[in-house]
Amino acid sequence: MTEKESATESPSNNSDGNEEQPLDHCPIVIIGGGIGGLVLALCLDQVYNHPTTDESSNSPRLPIHVYESTVAYTANAGGAIGLYSNGLRVLRHLSQTHPKIPHVLQDVRSAGCDYLYRRWMRHDGTEVAVAREDELLPIVEMSTEDGDDDNIRGDESMDEDERSTKGTVSGDTNSTTESSYYSGACQQQRRPRGDSMASNSSQDKEGERANRRPRGGSFRSFKASTGNLSIRRGSLSAALQSLGSSAKDLLFNDEQSRRTSGISVATTSSSKSHHMVEAELLSLGIRRWKYQQVLYEACLAAGVHIHFGKRLEHVTSIPCNDSDDSQTLLQFKDGSQITTSLLIGADGLNSKVRNYVTNPTSQQPQTETQEEYVPAYTGVTCLMGCANVPRIRGICFPTSATTKCHACYYPTRAPREGTNDDPDDYEQVFQIYFPSPIERPDTWRTLTPQEAKEECRDLAKKLRKDGWDEEFLKPLEHPTLTGVLRVGLRSREGLESWHVGGSDNNRTSGEVELEVNATKKNVGRAVLLGDAAHPPVPYIGQGAMMAMEDAGTLSMILGHYCPIVNQDGNDEESTDTPAVPDFAQFTKAMSVYESLRVSRTKTILGSSVQLGKTQQKRAESKLYNAWREMSIKAQVWAYGTLPVMRPGAAFDYQALVEEALLTDEEGCDEEDVEMM
Repeated sequence: MTEKESATESPSNNSDGNEEQPLDHCPIVIIGGGIGGLVLALCLDQVYNHPTTDESSNSPRLPIHVYESTVAYTANAGGAIGLYSNGLRVLRHLSQTHPKIPHVLQDVRSAGCDYLYRRWMRHDGTEVAVAREDELLPIVEMSTEDGDDDNIRGDESMDEDERSTKGTVSGDTNSTTESSYYSGACQQQRRPRGDSMASNSSQDKEGERANRRPRGGSFRSFKASTGNLSIRRGSLSAALQSLGSSAKDLLFNDEQSRRTSGISVATTSSSKSHHMVEAELLSLGIRRWKYQQVLYEACLAAGVHIHFGKRLEHVTSIPCNDSDDSQTLLQFKDGSQITTSLLIGADGLNSKVRNYVTNPTSQQPQTETQEEYVPAYTGVTCLMGCANVPRIRGICFPTSATTKCHACYYPTRAPREGTNDDPDDYEQVFQIYFPSPIERPDTWRTLTPQEAKEECRDLAKKLRKDGWDEEFLKPLEHPTLTGVLRVGLRSREGLESWHVGGSDNNRTSGEVELEVNATKKNVGRAVLLGDAAHPPVPYIGQGAMMAMEDAGTLSMILGHYCPIVNQDGNDEESTDTPAVPDFAQFTKAMSVYESLRVSRTKTILGSSVQLGKTQQKRAESKLYNAWREMSIKAQVWAYGTLPVMRPGAAFDYQALVEEALLTDEEGCDEEDVEMM
């Protein structure tokens, strides 16, 4: 998108003379046009403007406005991210329910590359363990007659010889056997070819072993034959404890996983049913700018208003006697101002909206001389970039046993099946983390091509001296090196309360809510999501997924508790006046939102923090490093993958929200009966 195009999306209300211009008012404003902000805009548009796929309704539209600080989205900028099933569920729901963007999930998958495998390796290239990536998906129980969905792939039992024969890519996209995970997972996806592990099995012994491993790990297979889960749990507990490990840390508790993920995983089978995986939810790697571009185009198709070049400077609450009519005044760096009835902060780690949420009564605009809270530097710097370098397929986590340097490599592009094997059709992303005790925020930016070449070359020399395998160093020294970014990892504590504003009129007697200063209630409404509410560290790959879950959850809750009404008070069927949400139950909505999201994000992102500490700790003790490698092997053998990953990826936000709303309605019905 060009600057000229972006300017047309940014109406200004600056005054040309001394005459004061009236301020524009938007019922809902989203600050931040990143991944979380764009996904939320699409979800809100679906909930409020397209509650059904029937387009014959003439109900008034609720305008959704997004204010983004950058002048335009640019190609080949920034790093890359992994998309997991919990975030992809939000996109699938949009594809199924929003009539204007039915292909948004397909478009995202086509712009990325599925992982297929998850690999834990030593820095010298030795593999510790390999897991199939479909192990992160919950098992779906389907009857034989229902098992013909193109997006559902089978996981039927096969003997070892059959697994060895069918465990690699075959091109049979209609297969419903276990091999269809590799051959048919998302038919539009790009396929590994050439020297990739899928077409040259001799290069990937661990991958072959992962293919032969029963889905769900050896313990699940044992349960299927014995029906006794307690035996296998006890056996693993004893085995791991004999190695000096903690069963509490290593064992995957089925019941705890169900509570955390919000789903029910099928664990039984019969002759008339199959264990299936939802291929459209398989995790993939994608360049951040490509993903953002797909979301931006979807927003344009949906009619979302995106305003570029709007850097928020300050938020001020507009006093109002009736708290239900409270508003906020937004002041941007370019001098423009607007008011809104609901401010949503999706503006990241250094959120201005978060500053307002934590101190809504401040009337002083921020100035350059005023000190603002700066998140703490963790002491770790990350160098990320990409190059057209083919390698064995999968997301890979090499860790050095001699230094605190560790990395993550994953594909974001690979040749499509049936095309010529051109090295330029590959794209591999690297993210290398290394200790850097001196904080240098002035150097944390996108590097120029010359800077990138020199820094990556110097880092490659250091890693080569430390014994890193050449396959890990190729992207750093490749002539196609691009998109190199240096960032220091910062952290700040997540908030317990993510909103301000609203009244207590709709609080039920049984509600439990955090103690909040009264001055934070009768102010302009605001709510946070994504990094603004719970900044992550990137070791578990769930930061963007948490923001997408927030978006899907918040939109459903707002649509339920704050439905559209017209300014004359009639319901949404009247089209004579503009549509606005009824915020009378905003406090109730936020109570439900925070009850679902605060603990969830703390659990998942807390796991990321612990995983990052583990990666750093492995270099401090050879004994600990050996134990950690053994525990990874044991967990992958027992459960198919590391159990710590499952509660994040297997989460179903929609099912949990629907359950919460149903529970609340039943509670209200009981109170009504008691009052009668």
